Amino acid sequence: MTASCPPASASPVTEPRVPEHLRARAEAAFRAALTDSLDHLALCDRNLLRFHYVHGLGAAQLAKMFSRSRSAMIRQLARIRERMLRDTRRGLAGRLAIGRRELDHLSEVARHRFDHAIARILCT
Repeated sequence: MTASCPPASASPVTEPRVPEHLRARAEAAFRAALTDSLDHLALCDRNLLRFHYVHGLGAAQLAKMFSRSRSAMIRQLARIRERMLRDTRRGLAGRLAIGRRELDHLSEVARHRFDHAIARILCT
């Protein structure tokens, strides 16, 4: 059972708007920061994300596959996602010379796009 990668044009309806002057720089910085975050994960965590986002396995399937409880798998996926969000925010801050308010805004946009972006990067 293989899930297809999400189309490039798919985006959440409730995503906050990014000011036009930041859009191109922010897109490139976000992709680079997210890629770095994925690259710094332990191999087992990257594989877990690949099974989840690319192959479409849910928490129950992953739990069975890794001999863990479903709730433990949900917590592990949440921990990995939160770590990646934190690392991606740090990466954005290092790549963009912007103020805290703009960084907060971009981080909120990133949070809305995060699952889709992880899937897109893992599919490449």
